[in-house]
Amino acid sequence: MKPIISIVGRPNVGKSTIFNRIIGYRKAIIEDSPGVTRDRNYGEFEYDRHSFVLVDTGGFEPSSEDSISRLVEEQIHISMEESSAIIFVLDGRDGILPQDRDIAKDLRKYDKPVIYLINKVDSNKTEITSAEFYELGIEKFYTISALHGIGIGELLDEMCAVVSGQGFQPLPEAEPPSAIRIAIVGKPNTGKSSITNRLLRSQRMIVSDIPGTTRDSIDSRILFKDKEIILIDTAGLRRKSRVSVKVEEYSVSSAIHSIDRANVINLVIDAEEGVTHQDAGIAHTIVSRGKGLCIVVNKWDLVKGKIDMKTYRKMALEKLPHASFSPVISVSAVTGLNIENMLDTDLRIHKQMEKQISTPMLNKAVEEFIDKVTPPHVLGKQIKIFYASQTKTSPPTFMLFSNYPKSIPEHYKRYLENSLRGKFSFMGAPIRLVFRKK
Repeated sequence: MKPIISIVGRPNVGKSTIFNRIIGYRKAIIEDSPGVTRDRNYGEFEYDRHSFVLVDTGGFEPSSEDSISRLVEEQIHISMEESSAIIFVLDGRDGILPQDRDIAKDLRKYDKPVIYLINKVDSNKTEITSAEFYELGIEKFYTISALHGIGIGELLDEMCAVVSGQGFQPLPEAEPPSAIRIAIVGKPNTGKSSITNRLLRSQRMIVSDIPGTTRDSIDSRILFKDKEIILIDTAGLRRKSRVSVKVEEYSVSSAIHSIDRANVINLVIDAEEGVTHQDAGIAHTIVSRGKGLCIVVNKWDLVKGKIDMKTYRKMALEKLPHASFSPVISVSAVTGLNIENMLDTDLRIHKQMEKQISTPMLNKAVEEFIDKVTPPHVLGKQIKIFYASQTKTSPPTFMLFSNYPKSIPEHYKRYLENSLRGKFSFMGAPIRLVFRKK
């Protein structure tokens, strides 16, 4: 097991900046306004032969009665319960506020090692002011500037000391198997976080009827049928005209980045609303980036009995012409219907994405396709395809050598792609055909 360390504190003290600074890249959204982080955001890093799991949490507001704040607080308490140690972040510029006293009092209930951290200390003047924090009963605290990277080394040394005192040994670990990265994307409020929570069997993500509740892209590791999977829950993708708040711009950017680093994408559709123009745009983005794609129709419990899946599948794929090769499955995050079937389908898609066709088998198949439908004449030229080979996987990419590669019409390229699918399946996997001069 790796020690889990949670970063807590009131809003806007720089928790996400500290999180990003320690794990080494920008995983959490940073914005100079309170309440940006909501869900627990996990990141892993190594330091001095120790391996850690670091958790960024939302802003702790014990006195707030706002519904989202209450949900955020639940996530923070869950995080502190599972942690080996806690980093309590204070703001060196603001000094002690009443919320800080409330949080310090709350932390004593957990009987966990607490590292007190005063952030935004980037000058001697601020460091002198930070002496007031002793009134919280702190014996030792660390001053840092996460923005400028000041004091991070001392913090990491203390984290190693704390976990070593708890019995976590800096032993070398065997190289873990490559995890399959599966992202869950879609418009706001289609139930992405509810699906993730159902898969994790816990309230890992905040779920609310308010669109845009999820802002960061959140990674969670699970083991499913002996396969290590990283589930990536993403923020809802809105049309550009609807993105008005800067934080939402970051959320959309984070979701797109998650698509880029995932192997297989689940595009979640609202069963009652059906496939929209925006869903088609997201599907096109996924396919154009060469990712495996599964169409997941959530909230099926609301339409069950009104329409059968075969009819719905046909309607959905008519509106998603770029994704006609993708499976369409119905799920319900509320009842648990087909939730594990979704992961089963994702694993099958991943296998198709990694499929490698031998050169002799591929050329035999291409020869059959050409015998069945001869390449057309273009401007009096007889197009010939001489040879084919698969050059890469994820997505499956094939290079075909021809005498006039630039003259091959699009309809014949589609015929070859469909023929390859008919012969070798490639369910859920986009195919790339590259034509070169012999």
